[in-house]
Amino acid sequence: MKIAIFDIGTNSIHMKIVQLYPDLSFEVLDHKKDMTRIGDGSFKSRKLSRQAIKRALKTIERFSKISKLERVRRTVAVATSAVRDAKNGPEFVKAVYKKTGIRVRVISGREEGRLIFLGASSGVARPKEKRMVIDIGGGSAEFVLGDRRRIDMDESLPLGVARLKDRFLKKNPPSKDNLRNLEESIEEKIADVLKMANGKKFSLAGTGGTLINLASMVYEIRESRALRLRGYFELRKKELAKLHRKLVHMSIKRIRKIPGLDKKRADLIIAGSVLVMMLLKQFKKDRIFISDKGIREGLILDLIVKKYLKYKHVKPSLRVQWFGQKPFFSGKIIR
Repeated sequence: MKIAIFDIGTNSIHMKIVQLYPDLSFEVLDHKKDMTRIGDGSFKSRKLSRQAIKRALKTIERFSKISKLERVRRTVAVATSAVRDAKNGPEFVKAVYKKTGIRVRVISGREEGRLIFLGASSGVARPKEKRMVIDIGGGSAEFVLGDRRRIDMDESLPLGVARLKDRFLKKNPPSKDNLRNLEESIEEKIADVLKMANGKKFSLAGTGGTLINLASMVYEIRESRALRLRGYFELRKKELAKLHRKLVHMSIKRIRKIPGLDKKRADLIIAGSVLVMMLLKQFKKDRIFISDKGIREGLILDLIVKKYLKYKHVKPSLRVQWFGQKPFFSGKIIR
């Protein structure tokens, strides 16, 4: 069965065309992405702007036409933080259906965390070890602690990079006060997560565009070639700190020239760097393992298990053989 997966995030909209097979294998046939920034300016007003809605609808309509040409039999569409938190989120969902016939499911922070953990932790080495998977988006950050058998903690916090940038980084480059206020806010917001994780042994893993871009920048500066992320990349605090010390003193114009960075993220990357440095400090970790998988891969695995195995509830993590490279994965669930 051929399906389309739509992920409507605060910063970007993604679509994957995926072929599913009864033997629990799958293959990504096509992938489209547009950085529409539907959440721009919505955090203070708690409303999606007309311009942002127009951009998002145009992108979803374009992707929908592609999926119809591919003759997909089913479309699964989810929206996360920006649409979830906006007063006019339901109006946007209705507009998408009216334009394209696609029914968008606005998922909770907890469900978002479950799907992220499923995608990022399935098929990894040492599956019995506990790991804290952190997904840094534009509007929120998800913190999920667990292993293959169970999830111990699943928290969604308003720590997305677009939200943090809009609220705290008023100057370009940011002032010392900007940075101090941002750090203090992060420390306050993650206090409960730290308490819940206290005393537990776990490794730190991360996913999402911000973390992948930070890893790419660190790698390309060090190796003078592009990062080809397959599985996990070990981002060490020492290396990130070196990049971070430069970033906080740079203008957006200068940041755009740093190798390894998606230029559309130039205005967000300082907020992301501050957040990751604070997380490493507060969790007392000297590294974070950056995953090339996340919510979209979680959606694929979730759908396969429910369709072909008829399970109502999916395990937190699965045994999966992965092949290929982001975004064109293929793989198979091992029973």
